[in-house]
Amino acid sequence: MDRLQPAERLSWSRRVILAALPLGMIHHVDHVLRVDHSGWPFIPEVTPFTFSFLVYPLLLLAFQTRRPWLRVAVLALLFVTVQSVHTLFEPPTLQYATWARGYSTEPWASGTPNLLNAQSPALGAFSATVAVLLGVALLMALVLAALEARERSGTRASGPPAGA
Repeated sequence: MDRLQPAERLSWSRRVILAALPLGMIHHVDHVLRVDHSGWPFIPEVTPFTFSFLVYPLLLLAFQTRRPWLRVAVLALLFVTVQSVHTLFEPPTLQYATWARGYSTEPWASGTPNLLNAQSPALGAFSATVAVLLGVALLMALVLAALEARERSGTRASGPPAGA
């Protein structure tokens, strides 16, 4: 039985998925600490945040599957969903401002302080950076997975005919 070398065990897309996991976890902790974009089980209300934990089984599916185009599809779904939410409802500027002010200005949580009761532009910059890096990691994983799937299926882009 041949043993794979460590570098051969994980594809690049799987490595980036592994990098995205802690970014997602840090981002979820940030949600809880900021309060205004949290939800059950950390506050009594079920909110979109509650359902955002579905990202972890989906990342696990993308990581574990041996079907390369399924990995691409799952990563595309995750990337589009995360980018949509972070563009329309929770942009990095909002994440930054909540920490920099020390309280939320969201209509449903106006004036509510974060759980650290801290006014910190540094935490705001960290929060926004993690959200942006999460989006970049998902995009990288998606592109790499698509390239790997294309290579594995043997469908390479054909250039112009020789001599053209």
